Amino acid sequence: MNFDPESYTITIRKEECYGEILYVGRVAEFPNINTFEETFEEARALILDAIQTLKKIADETQANFPFPYPAPSDEFSGRVTLRLPRSLHAKVSRIASQDDVSVNQFLVTAIASYVGEADGISRVVSAAVALFEQVASNAMTTVVTNVVTTWKAAQFIQNSVTPTIVSQPFNLSGKLILTCPATT
Repeated sequence: MNFDPESYTITIRKEECYGEILYVGRVAEFPNINTFEETFEEARALILDAIQTLKKIADETQANFPFPYPAPSDEFSGRVTLRLPRSLHAKVSRIASQDDVSVNQFLVTAIASYVGEADGISRVVSAAVALFEQVASNAMTTVVTNVVTTWKAAQFIQNSVTPTIVSQPFNLSGKLILTCPATT
């Protein structure tokens, strides 16, 4: 199946937000995605870009990416008959009662969680955050290395310090290092 960001359940509505009238874009499959733009076109473009970006991150990190919800049809009524062993039915009923929800709501939540409907985006976002942290860490390491190298070179030039060259073999962490003798 080819990836098509427009196959996701996108809604764009004109709403009042903090005293401003804005177009608010949302994606049902990704409850954490919201856009607040001045035009319908900007909201739509930003929503599509967000879906494409999340897909790219999921592909790069080899994370699962939620599929679009199936288009509503007469094929799916939303009603399922489920037969459970008595012991499982009793356990589900007890847990649902403790959570103060119906057995039906408990089962819907459990199934949604299992198939990734409840937190599909959180896995993608977590992978994106981890990737960003890795990139930021690598960038900081490069910057620090460059700063230290530049500082050492500046100190050498400023102080006219001559580096010491060891002409004898020396041991560094169990490894024998041979150096070139100093030339005079």
